Amino acid sequence: MNESLAALLKALQLPGEDVFGPEGDEPMYALPAKAIDSLAGPNGRKGRRWFDATQCQAEHAFTRHCQSQNCVGYQSHGPIVHHLLTRKSSDVSDPFVASMGWTAAQLQAVLGLDQQAGEANRRLQGVAGWLLTEPAFLTEGNVVRELHLRIPRANRPRFPLGRSFTAQPSVSDAESQFRAALVPLLDRWGLMNLASWGLPSPQGPLLPNELPETSLARPAHGIHVYIPMHYPLKDDDEIQRKIEKYQQQAARELGIDPSFAGLAHFETYERMFQVLHLERAIRRRFLKNPSGLVGAIEEAASEAFHLSTDRIKRLRKYIAHCQAGMRSQIKELRVSH
Repeated sequence: MNESLAALLKALQLPGEDVFGPEGDEPMYALPAKAIDSLAGPNGRKGRRWFDATQCQAEHAFTRHCQSQNCVGYQSHGPIVHHLLTRKSSDVSDPFVASMGWTAAQLQAVLGLDQQAGEANRRLQGVAGWLLTEPAFLTEGNVVRELHLRIPRANRPRFPLGRSFTAQPSVSDAESQFRAALVPLLDRWGLMNLASWGLPSPQGPLLPNELPETSLARPAHGIHVYIPMHYPLKDDDEIQRKIEKYQQQAARELGIDPSFAGLAHFETYERMFQVLHLERAIRRRFLKNPSGLVGAIEEAASEAFHLSTDRIKRLRKYIAHCQAGMRSQIKELRVSH
């Protein structure tokens, strides 16, 4: 870690001597600028300021540093890269884009592709939100984490944790056990990797899937669809409904809650993911759970995501209920199969 970044982290006045926790795997995530300003200003009924001027300045500097590195934060080994949280929309007014000399039609095509990518990003954020509120996934993830911690720190595989390093020979029984648990976790839940323990990276659609069958990056499950190049598709085809049916069947075969199949209400789960991630990032700044912190988190989330505090409160309740195994009791998240 470079000295300037180390100084920034020190200026954040985090609890404890080790910024990244005793095991070195507790992330320090950057906060959105609006959340920082909310926590630094008069907050809550008593007008408390959670960040003083020095920490506010350090927080903004840390956020700018992470943005410049296209990462969401740091762990002891280095930056945490998670594409779902760092994606930027294309800006046709950007001088670099203007210098390309593209025609109006080409610019329109770029914008169209960007919109498609943005929609896919939102849906995958929804998938991450569902996973981080699913007890089965959290339990399995904790098992893998415990196996990771049994490996001597110097030999622990670094994040992102994916399938690529599994082709290398294991150096110990502890590492073999970890690998034997990690790959099934990624396969069962359709993940490319774990950017950190709290940031799964769901696999997006591959249209077409050009990965060789022997590729370690090839998803282990999903619905593989073959459509001949000569076959005419119509808006009223049954293909989409059939795909959804097969998704539900795949979820049942894997013993996964059927609400995961096709993920209805992904917009709500997207917001849950964002709120959950921000709350986790803010709580890392405090040693305990000081009185009034929840209200401050809700106000910061409201400012960062342009949602009412009432909506933030409901989303936090949804998160708590889902993590407690009561997803089906939430009316807004119910699905009919």
